[in-house]
Amino acid sequence: MPQTLAFLLMFLAGIQAEQPAPAQKPPDKGPGYRIGVAVNQIFLPVSARSYEGGFVRGLTRDDFQILEDGVKQDIANFYAEASLPIHVVLLLDISGSTRSVQGEIRRAALEFVRNLSPDDKVAVIVFNYQPRLILNWTNDPNKIQLSLESVYPRGNTVLHDALYVTFDDLLKGVEGRKAVILLTDGADTGSMATRDEAVRLALESEAVVYTVSKLDEYWAGAIAARMEYQAASQLIPEELTDEYIIANKRFLQRISEQTGGKVLDTRTYSTLTEIYKAVADELKNQYYISYIPRNILRDGSWRNLEVRSLKSGVVAATKPGYYAPREAAAAQQR
Repeated sequence: MPQTLAFLLMFLAGIQAEQPAPAQKPPDKGPGYRIGVAVNQIFLPVSARSYEGGFVRGLTRDDFQILEDGVKQDIANFYAEASLPIHVVLLLDISGSTRSVQGEIRRAALEFVRNLSPDDKVAVIVFNYQPRLILNWTNDPNKIQLSLESVYPRGNTVLHDALYVTFDDLLKGVEGRKAVILLTDGADTGSMATRDEAVRLALESEAVVYTVSKLDEYWAGAIAARMEYQAASQLIPEELTDEYIIANKRFLQRISEQTGGKVLDTRTYSTLTEIYKAVADELKNQYYISYIPRNILRDGSWRNLEVRSLKSGVVAATKPGYYAPREAAAAQQR
């Protein structure tokens, strides 16, 4: 996408300024670890919960069944909860609308890092009028605190551009478990990347996206602002309309749910720290399961996924599916 060249170069310069540690790779991975090579091995983050909602630990590969388009698949690799390190991107909206909650964001981010395992890594990208990498891969809470203290919220929001560089640059080449925790109100006031591009890259990256959504707060503010425009007989800006906000809400749900994550509304939790802790708990209690698809066609089609628990009283969940590679793209990677 040529239009994004300017901010991509700035972003890459930030990456080069502090090179990350070598990516952690799952042990004993079979040939064709990444989608698009000679043999596709599909990796799935799987959550297992009781009917009451609690995490279920101690399960084995024999407790799960994977189906692709309704066809049972053979499990190739199985990793118990928290047995593999994870790379997590904290993707933070620092537009002017977040100025009042910066202190809470810092506290939540630091608490999140403290809940991770020693081998896990975190990077921080902030975005307003452009995305900016302020901290490359680390597990040092002090570095994270210093990086967040250097942030001053202001300006507009390029959410789609921030997602674009997160998946297409920072996470490219990072193998193993990956997650993105996106804090945003869903508004985008100037991106050159599109929603569809962001979703496509998210799926290709194999990262799970958790969205900490302040959209309902934005919506309440938009309703109040609309009343002022109406009272002054002025034209209401598009970003204050219900149609615009609903489209943003659907986008956040789409990019989260299609990658196996979820949207967490800030109005249903008492603090941001509580939300980030909930995400950390889910990541620590996930299983990581892989299989080699029986369907070997490289046709770019959508493949529906289902993970079933064979253990009584346990409900398993993963992402709803993935796009198969196309032959041309696969040939380029061989």
